[in-house]
Amino acid sequence: MKGQVKMFETIAVLIVFFFLLFTGAAFYFGAQKSSLQKERVKASEQYAFQTALKAFYLPELDCSFLVTQKDNCIDKIKMTKLAELINTNEKAQTDYYSEFGYSTITTKDVFTEEKWTIYTNIPEDYTSKIKAQTPILLYDAWVDRYSFGVIEVDVYV
Repeated sequence: MKGQVKMFETIAVLIVFFFLLFTGAAFYFGAQKSSLQKERVKASEQYAFQTALKAFYLPELDCSFLVTQKDNCIDKIKMTKLAELINTNEKAQTDYYSEFGYSTITTKDVFTEEKWTIYTNIPEDYTSKIKAQTPILLYDAWVDRYSFGVIEVDVYV
């Protein structure tokens, strides 16, 4: 009889021990999953910001006059020609894919609401879209005039 009671106590202690072990493991792995998701979101946002910076500082779009370069400025003529090249030339699309990946880069004139899509490559399925916007100057060389604009980069992750 005493042996059965001792056996029952041992089994009860083991059941409680494994219950606590599994509860602790479930809590720990849940916390790890949450932490991993936060790190993934942070990495995605950083990737989107880097893509936006690449788009913003493209040498193909800068406003350069002889040897001087204007900061935060995009030449409208260069921008339209680059957009036309990327949209019509498969090799150019492939070359810029290595820089921008799955993203859409658009610029918009604030006053005239005119909009240009420089690069677009949208995946068939994505989990989220991260948007980055930066104010810029748009230079129109035909009329030698500047206007305010926004460059918008949507990165699909």
